[in-house]
Order: sequence, then C-alpha cells, then structure tokens
Amino acid sequence: MSSHFFRAGNDEFMDLQAVTGQLYTIEGQPQGARSVPGLVAQAPPGKAVRGRSRDSLFIHLSLSGHPQEYATLAQDLVDVIGRRFYATPGSVTATLRKAILEANQLLLRHNLNDSAAAREGAVTCAVLRGEELYVVQSGEALALIGRNFGLERLPPQEPERTTALGRTAGLELRYYHNWLETGDMLLLADPRVAHLPAEKLKPVLVDSTVEDSIPYLAQMLEGETARLLLVEFTDETPVGIPDTVSAMTLESAIASAGSGTDSSRSFTPPLRQPVRASDAGKKRAPSADTRTASLPEIDLPTAEDLEYTARRASARTALGLSRLAEWLARFMQRLRPAATMQREPEDEVGSGGWALAAILAVLIPVTVAAVIGGVYVQRGRVARVGEIHDEMRQALGLATQQESDSDARTYYLQVLNLAAEAESLRPGDDEVLELRTQALEALDRVDDVTRLEAQVLNEYDEGSVMKGVILRQGLNGDFYTLDGANNRVFAHDTEENYTTLEEPGSQEILFGGQAIGTHIVGQMIDMVWRPSGAQVANEGAAVLDARGALLSYHPSFSNVRAVPLGLASEWISPVAISQFNERLYVLDPGAGQIWRYFAEGDGFIVDEAQRSLTLPDLELAVDFAIYSEDGSVVVLYRDGGLRRYGQDSLLWDESTLASSGLETPLVAPTHVRIVGSGLNSSIFVADPGSGRIVQASLGGTFLAQYKALDPVRGDELFTVMGDFDVAEAPLRLFVAAGNRIYLATQE
Repeated sequence: MSSHFFRAGNDEFMDLQAVTGQLYTIEGQPQGARSVPGLVAQAPPGKAVRGRSRDSLFIHLSLSGHPQEYATLAQDLVDVIGRRFYATPGSVTATLRKAILEANQLLLRHNLNDSAAAREGAVTCAVLRGEELYVVQSGEALALIGRNFGLERLPPQEPERTTALGRTAGLELRYYHNWLETGDMLLLADPRVAHLPAEKLKPVLVDSTVEDSIPYLAQMLEGETARLLLVEFTDETPVGIPDTVSAMTLESAIASAGSGTDSSRSFTPPLRQPVRASDAGKKRAPSADTRTASLPEIDLPTAEDLEYTARRASARTALGLSRLAEWLARFMQRLRPAATMQREPEDEVGSGGWALAAILAVLIPVTVAAVIGGVYVQRGRVARVGEIHDEMRQALGLATQQESDSDARTYYLQVLNLAAEAESLRPGDDEVLELRTQALEALDRVDDVTRLEAQVLNEYDEGSVMKGVILRQGLNGDFYTLDGANNRVFAHDTEENYTTLEEPGSQEILFGGQAIGTHIVGQMIDMVWRPSGAQVANEGAAVLDARGALLSYHPSFSNVRAVPLGLASEWISPVAISQFNERLYVLDPGAGQIWRYFAEGDGFIVDEAQRSLTLPDLELAVDFAIYSEDGSVVVLYRDGGLRRYGQDSLLWDESTLASSGLETPLVAPTHVRIVGSGLNSSIFVADPGSGRIVQASLGGTFLAQYKALDPVRGDELFTVMGDFDVAEAPLRLFVAAGNRIYLATQE
C-alpha cells in the first residue's frame, strides 16, 4: 500500500488537490512494488503542452493474464497514454480518446506478434482539472465516485456489449463528467472486484480518507488478486502524510481494520441522489408490450446544483468587478492623497473639491451597476448552459429509442443546434464538445459516413482564400493551388505520394496583373492538369483567365504561356474548365453553354458547327467533368442535382443515387471530379452544404461518403472547402479551405 500527495493544479484557480493510495495484492499477498502494473497517478509535467498545466491524470489499465506477466507491456501502454495526453492540445475528452486509441493500436501490434502472448484489456482514464473530473472508459472498466450523498458507479449499469482493448481498431468509449467537492473520493478498480456490493464499499468511499480506506479495502479483498487506485480530493494540503507507506504494512493494517474499528465509525446518510453524467448509450429495441416511448433515464441536476453553479459564477464575476472598484479607489486616492484630505479653505474646496465630488457621484453608481449587471448576466448564462447540457443529454437518449434512422437523425441534429447555442454562451465548454462529438459519431453511424483524419498540408498568408487545388498526373507528384482572394497560383514540389513536400512553403507562378507576352493576367477562375499529347507538346497546369485566355505553366521548363480563346466575347459568367481528347471545355452558366475548343499546336480553334455542348439546365450548373474514355459528361447543379449524359442523352440522375443508398441528398454541392479509369473509375462530389464528399460509381451507384474534422478549429472541415482533388490507392483527399490546404486520409 502506498499513499502520495501532489497538487493537482494552480492555487490561482482554487483547484482541488489529490491524495492517492494504491493497493496491490496477488492471491491475498501484498506486493512491495512501488510501481503497480497498469496504475498511474501523474501530476502535470513541467513541459506539458499549453492547456494541460492544470490537468492531473489517473490511469487504471487491466490486461488478461497474471499482472506480473504483463507488467512491462502495461507500463508501455500507460506511458503512451500519458505522453499523448500531455503533448496534445484540445479538449480533455477528445485528447483522452486519441491517447486511448494510440495505446489500443500498440496493443493490437503486440497481439499480431506470434512470439508474444495475446492480451485483451480494459482502461479507465480520469483527469482532474480544477473542480471537474473527466472520465473515459473502454472495455470492462470499473470506477466508483464517493460523495457525501452516496456512491456513483461508472458505468452506472453493466453495458450490454463491450469491446476489449486490443481486440479491434474500433473501440467503444464511454465518457463521463462530474463536478467535485472537497472530501469526494475516486476508486479505480479491476473488473474482477465488480461483484462487491455498493453498500459494502460505501464506508470506504464516503466520509473517509485514503489512509483509513486502504486497510478496509485490503480486508474486503483478502485472498484475492487486485490492483486498486484510490484518490481523495481535498482543497487543502494534508499535514503529516508520509510520502510512502511500505506495502508490507498491509498485514498490520488488515489486522487493525478487523479489530472492530469499522463499527465505531459513523457515516452521513445521503441527502440526495448523485448526479450522473450521461453515457452515449446503445440503441435498444423496445419490448413487445411497449406502447408509448418513455423518456430516457437521465439524472437531471437539482435546483440546488444549478444554484450552486450560478453562485460560484456570480461570486467570481463579483470578485473580478470588485477588483475594478479597488483600482478605482486607489486611483481616486492618488488624486486626493490622505495627507491632503484635511479641511481646506473654502475657495479651494469650491474649485477642486466639487469636481472630485462630481466624479465620485458618476463613477460609484456606474461601478455598482456594472457589478450587479455582470452578476445577473453571468448567472443567466450559467443557468442556460446547464439547461442546454440537460436538453442535449435528453435528445441523445431519445435518439437511441427511435426505431427509424430518420427519427433518430432529428434528435441528433437537435443536439448539434443546442451545441451551437452553448458555444455562443460559453465557448470551449468541454461537456458540450463531448456531447456534440457523441451526436456527430452517432450521425456518422446512421448515415454510414466514413470519418477521415485531416491534417494541415500547407498554410498561406492571412487573408488568403484557397479556391482551387489540382494534382499533377503521372509519377512525379506535385500539386498546384489557387488563392481566389489574392488572385495567385502556387506550385508545390512533392514526392510521388503528393504528401511529402520537398521544400517548405510555396512557389508563386502566376498572379493578377502579370504580363505574359502581350497578355495581362486577369481574374483566374479554375484550373486543370493538361497532359501532353499529339497537339500538346508539354504537360502543365492550365488556368482559365476571365479575360479570355488559357494560362499554362510547364514545370519541366518553369515557364508560363498565355493562349487566347475564341468566343470569349460571348462569355457571360464562366466558372469551370475541363478537357477531353486534348479539347478544352468551358462551363458558362450565364450563357447556358459549355464552350468547346479544339487544340491546334499550342493554341485553340473554334469549329462553328461544334462550338458548344447544349445540355439541359446549364444555367443552374456549378461544375462538370468529362470521362476520358467515352466523353460522357457529368454535370453538377447547385440545387443538388447530379446527372451523367452520353451522346446528348441522360444516362442517370440524382434519383438513381438515392435509390442506390444515398439517403441524404446533396444540399449545396460545388465541385465534381472523375478519378481513375475503367472499372476503377469513381465520381467524387464536394457538398459543403452537408459537410461531406460523396463517392459514386460511373453507373450512378452510391459508394461512400466522407467527413473530417478541421484539426485547427475542431469543427467540420468540408463545410468550408473551396475545392478538392483526389488521389487513390490509398485514398487521399486534398482540400482547399480558408488559407490552408488539408490532407484527409483514413485512420
């Protein structure tokens, strides 16, 4: 048994502190090891990433087999969790999720090693920040929180189905959040001790201390194998707690516990039920005799809880405003020091005294009004955020009770709307972020969405708005980007995988107002990669100029050319270009046409008999693509329509996609691309309106839909994309959004 004390935060925030004790027995025999396999109680290190300086981490990891057999492996896993947590910014629960998933990957690799014994496990990670406790669990993990009103078990009930750590890459995580008070205790335990009844554990965790509770736990588990981590939360430094109590003193501790000490102790009965944080929950089929849907079993905070939270926020607001009043008093004292605050001649009082009195008469009521107003505004915000928490939990619970996906989707969308309201009242609220994440993950399951992992590939100057990105075809790598706000085009040299930049930064190759021969570059609209062929001598990036020219950059020679395009005088509002069989096509919704140009040497000619493609509803089109093998045209419409035409006849439309599994129609699509050749060809559609990229076959069959979170902002990335391009085998999405280019890949 050992007991430790460390500060879990900064006194400036009036943080709670933690006293920890551990119990490690094997078949009833106490172990003298200071380091227990799989147990960690860690104060924030000095080099923690910004935002982690107040976070204290507690880990309980269980693996199958004898604890002594997996001691080294368990240490490696908890080290991974600790390093990842303190090195990753962001919300507590999101960071814990990443840390647990990384540890799970390490355990999976261990299990795939034929020479090592396969292990499966469970983990509980708890983080103390100030007066808040965040808990994330996976597998058959167990935790108990003791309060002055009773015990709270995490999970509240045994889950119907659990996924063990190390069995699969797709873990099911459970999230909890609690407000703590001084004297509360946390017990992280092995699943094998779950049989202990709550009433038996109540004297250990309620109105007790670590020093008193460890012997009683040892007595309860006499003859068993157990690894327990006990944490006591306090707001003051305990006096006289030794740094370490030898584990071999357990026998005497057990003896003293069995001498009747327990009978002399009294415990305060609970005054109210504990407030439990909502779990994500699993969807359960209603029983046959159920006639009406019942509300989910959610413990809502009492009026006392809300009043306590509001009082605390009000007190802090008043404290801040009182400091303003204190500063004001010091300022006025400087204006009229105490030494001079004596009776002065009436003429001096009349000149300076009345001015000071007038200032005081104005400033004091204003200060008082500011204090009172700030208190009431803050209390109102706190109360509303608390209500939003409850409404979000209730909506999540109702969603799991729905029989149809469409009904469940309605409640999940309600959670997202509530999260947006809470974000405006209290930005960065961890519980709101966690509930929002649960709703997004549930929507992904309902809509069969594949979630991608996004990272920033390149960042441009502030004020840039990237609206174009294309990949160089072939085996050379490289990609090109278009900054619509500043009318610039950049080249990026990469390795063959497109993702490894050979040099940091970017090379500007085109800009507005640039003189290319006799042509002055105007507003650049769209880009396409133009390979070499019978008429095209050099491959390169082709850019459509609104002034009626095609600008070409040839990377092999690092030169640019400008070629005029006929019919430019008839353009009204060109928006996109594409190519087929060395011909160039320009989509012009204003004219309701797709203009066609035939390549001739380095330039283009217009055939009056074939000057354009005439297809229905082109005035509503936003983008198009031409299949390189048969010349069929895929047209994307701003109202969500997607149609493929062959030989001027309609092959299929958006209704074909809907019948093949695309349940949510396109909302506000912007770009379409055809990727691959032959049977491996696919159509990709960017739909910022629904925050996704949809993949379909050339035959009109829905294949998949992708979403990703912005690693910088934390919200949906594809809702703000300006353009995208695709590389396959493996799938890589290059997304232009804001002043960045992102790379999105499957985890």
